Amino acid sequence: MFIRKRNPAAWKRFNQENKAPARSKASHSDDSEHDSDSPRPRKQKKKSGDTAQAKINRLMSETLSSDSDSDSDILVIGNASTPNGKSRRKRRSRSRSLTPPPVVSRQQVQIAKDLARKALEAQLGTREPSPPPDANDSTDTIILDPEVQAIIQRAAGEAKRSFSEPVESEETIQITVKWIPHPLNESGKQHESAFKLNRTDNFRDLFDAVADDEGILADTLVMTYNGGKLFPIVTPASLDLWGEAGFVACNNSTWEYMRANPTAFANSASSSNFDAAAASDDSDGEPVLITSNTQQNTQESDAESDAGGETFKLVLQSAATKNITVTVRPTTTCGAIVQAFLKKAGLADKFKQSPRKSIGGSKKGKKAPDQPQLVIDGDKMAPHVPIGDMDLDDGDTVDVVGL
Repeated sequence: MFIRKRNPAAWKRFNQENKAPARSKASHSDDSEHDSDSPRPRKQKKKSGDTAQAKINRLMSETLSSDSDSDSDILVIGNASTPNGKSRRKRRSRSRSLTPPPVVSRQQVQIAKDLARKALEAQLGTREPSPPPDANDSTDTIILDPEVQAIIQRAAGEAKRSFSEPVESEETIQITVKWIPHPLNESGKQHESAFKLNRTDNFRDLFDAVADDEGILADTLVMTYNGGKLFPIVTPASLDLWGEAGFVACNNSTWEYMRANPTAFANSASSSNFDAAAASDDSDGEPVLITSNTQQNTQESDAESDAGGETFKLVLQSAATKNITVTVRPTTTCGAIVQAFLKKAGLADKFKQSPRKSIGGSKKGKKAPDQPQLVIDGDKMAPHVPIGDMDLDDGDTVDVVGL
């Protein structure tokens, strides 16, 4: 205890207070020596404070420990009015709770996602806009070669073209395959088949399709172009083929026979019959002479002289046109007769010969209309069937269906 004013009266009182406890202790010790047999008074244990306040402190400590996983940092503050003046209690160690955390609902997860998305959109929205394009970077002042300009214009036109419009691509070619049977096989018939193929695809699919039509193995098929043998790995682009092309196909035995007997093959090829000249301009085709009912008498003699050899007349009738008379040979195919009929009836443009198959997954255009066919004795005739096999007489009437 410090006293600011040190006057004589204060010092005297201070000394008296310091000497009083020493005297009481000395007198107490003297009395205890003489009165050892007398009972001593028990010390009463001091109470640690109010019982209600202690209960409140205990409840508060339990609440704080349950709200946190770790209670090592929790201090329980005691009553400030405790007799001993302590303001803190000892830390209580508690074990961690084994209860799992609550499951987050989908709604709360979705709300968190929406908040994150809005925050990102806000950041993107505040980003500075891109600078305007520089006028000096324009390509309008660049002068290109005429060939390059043509390529650019063609590419722009193809880009603007609608995909719904069926357009024949220049990369697709039409291939006509002529099948040649063995010269010694009298029952074998020559015929043609049309296919579509991409210029960048090889001939593997074409070989498989032709072999499947002829009922032979693809390994035994031989296909030639302008006298040269083709292989499945070759592409039309490597042969520089565009638009249309014609191939000749046969089996391996026929190919070996033609190589061993080129003269016999030449004679057989010169007398062979393919589709008539009315259907194509091929010089090997069989002529079909067309006459109407009004011109039948005047042109009958000319028809026999022009056709040459054994010929006979057929009357073609249909529900859409008038009757048309044609003069044919027995070796003329039914397809050639139909094409001649369509040409005379003015329907050749409506029923153009279209490829029978599309090879290699080429782009599909409009579906070609069904080709008309001859009907003999209730049976539809295939285009490659010779008319002489049907046992018809001169002047017989044949129906044309499919118009």
